[in-house]
Amino acid sequence: MLQRLLRPIIFGQIFTTLGYALGVMQVVLGHWVTVVVAGREGPGLALGLLLAALLTLANGLLVPILRRAARSRGAARWVARAYMAVGVATLLVGVAILGSWIGLYPLAQLLTVAGVSSELAFEVFRIASATVVASLGFMIAWGFTVGKSRVERTHVRVEVEGLHDGGRGLRIVQISDLHIGNRLQGEALGRLVDDVNAHAPDLIVLTGDIFDNDPSFVPDGMSRLGRLRARYGTYAVLGNHDTYTGTETVAAAFGEWAPNLRLLRKDVVRVPVDFPLYLAGVDDPGVDWAARGLELDALNDVAASCPDDGPTVLLVHRPEAFHQASKLGFQLVLSGHTHGGQLALPIPGGNFNLARLVTPFHRGLYRVNGSTLYVNRGFGFAGPAIRFNCSREIATIELVPAGSPTASPPPEA
Repeated sequence: MLQRLLRPIIFGQIFTTLGYALGVMQVVLGHWVTVVVAGREGPGLALGLLLAALLTLANGLLVPILRRAARSRGAARWVARAYMAVGVATLLVGVAILGSWIGLYPLAQLLTVAGVSSELAFEVFRIASATVVASLGFMIAWGFTVGKSRVERTHVRVEVEGLHDGGRGLRIVQISDLHIGNRLQGEALGRLVDDVNAHAPDLIVLTGDIFDNDPSFVPDGMSRLGRLRARYGTYAVLGNHDTYTGTETVAAAFGEWAPNLRLLRKDVVRVPVDFPLYLAGVDDPGVDWAARGLELDALNDVAASCPDDGPTVLLVHRPEAFHQASKLGFQLVLSGHTHGGQLALPIPGGNFNLARLVTPFHRGLYRVNGSTLYVNRGFGFAGPAIRFNCSREIATIELVPAGSPTASPPPEA
C-alpha cells in the first residue's frame, strides 16, 4: 500500500524529487563535515531546518533550468552537467552519512554504556563514518572515470521453443539505450558501430532509447547507425527517450539516414533464413517510465498477427512488458530501459542496484511461463556519465532449440 502511494510521488516527477532530496543531502553533508570531521558545533536544529528548506526549494526550482541547459550548446551545457554530476555524488554521499548516523552512532553510544569515555566513543564513530564515506567516495570516483568506460561483451545461449535445428547457433547482437547526444555521438558512436560489426552477427537489434532528448543529434547519429551490418538484417524499436526526442522525427530518420535499419512499429517480419523465425517490435508508450505491470495494447495486436509455424522474438524497450509478452506466447523477449541500474553495490551479479526500484527485471536472463527475457544493461547513460559494478554492454544472444544442454539457465522469475 505504502509503495503504491510513494511510487507516483517519487517517479512521477523524478527530477524534481531528486532536486528536493539534493537540498536535504547538502545540509546533511555540511552538518557531517562541520560536526564529525571538523569537530565543531552544528548550526542548531532551527537553523538547520531553515537551511534545508531553502536549499530544497532552490534545488527544486533549479531542476527545470538545469535540464534545459544540459541540452543546450556552449558553456551552459557543461556547467549544468557538472552541477548534476556533483549533485549525484552529493546524494549518494548524503545517503551514506545518514546510514552512518542511523547505524553507527547508536553503536558508539553503546560504548559509553560499557564505560568508554564519550570523547573516545565519538572518535570511534568519527573514524567509522569517515571510512564509510571515503569508501563510497572511491566508488563514485571510479564510476565517473574507469567504470563509465568499461564495456562488457556478453555472450549467452538461450533455448527457444519451436526453433528449427537450422537455427542452432544463430547469433543476435543486441545493443540498447545508446542515448545518443548524452556523451555518445560522433566518433565514439562510430567506434561502437565498428565494434558491433566486428562480431559478424547474424542479426543486430536495438531495443530503444536510441537518442536521448535532443533532435539535433538525429541526422548524424542515424547516419552512423546506418553502417551497422548483419547477415540477416538490422532491426530496432523506439524507447521512451526517443519519444522525448520526437517519435516521428526519429522514425522518419530511419528511412532517410539508415534505410537498411528496419524500425519495427507494431510489425512482425520473417527473418530471411531457410526456416520459420520471426521478429516483432512495438513502440514504447513514452509515458510513466517507471510503471509496474505494463500492458501494451499494441502487443496484443502484434501477438494476434504472429505466424504459428515458428518462434517469434519480441523487441520491446521496457522489460515490464514481459509478463504480458510471456502470456501471449512470445518465446524470447529482448529489452533494455533499466541500464542494469547504472550503479550497483559491489556484490557479484550486481543484483542490488537502482533499477530494482523500478522493476524486478533489472538485468540479464529471466524466465516466465516458458518464455525467456534478456534485459540488456545498455551502452549509454541516463543523466550523468557514471557506472559502478554495471559495465556498459554489447550482448550476443545465441539461439539453440529447446532441450539443448548448452543453454544458459535463466532464473525463474
